[in-house]
Amino acid sequence: MESSAIMGVDKTQVPPLNQKRILAFVNHFLVNTCNFLNEFALGCETKFVEMERQLQKTEASLIILEAKLASIPTDHVPNEGASVPAQSEKPTEVPMPDSEIAPVSEEPVDETPAEPAGVRACEDVRYKKFFKMLHVGVPAPAVKQKMQSEGLEPRILDTPEMILADGVRE
Repeated sequence: MESSAIMGVDKTQVPPLNQKRILAFVNHFLVNTCNFLNEFALGCETKFVEMERQLQKTEASLIILEAKLASIPTDHVPNEGASVPAQSEKPTEVPMPDSEIAPVSEEPVDETPAEPAGVRACEDVRYKKFFKMLHVGVPAPAVKQKMQSEGLEPRILDTPEMILADGVRE
């Protein structure tokens, strides 16, 4: 009798709960929960559709921008200060191997280690179009996202003078 009389209430004397009332409460709970979940799912789906539409617009803009960048001659891009000495070095490299190999033996030795050392990131064929995008005014986060989507390392944009051991020149 003590176990059934918790807090002074004798459970044998308490009438059973009305089954119709319990059923009404459970049904009310289930209906409200289902309505909430349906509204939540609809809201999420709406946001996903809007986000997909924005991504499609952004991708279309990037494709148009890439097409415009492809039409820009590559001679204009290296005018960013640090790239100018690289152009002045190229003309001196071309005559030396053709005509003055024997008299000037030191310069080919200096240039030979420079070749295997790599290519500057801004001169690499794979990254050149992304540096063009930055030069034209495309926001860096958008360019980095495009690089990542193409499987390239986006942090290279932060260091254009970095030497890439696996770099490729045109």
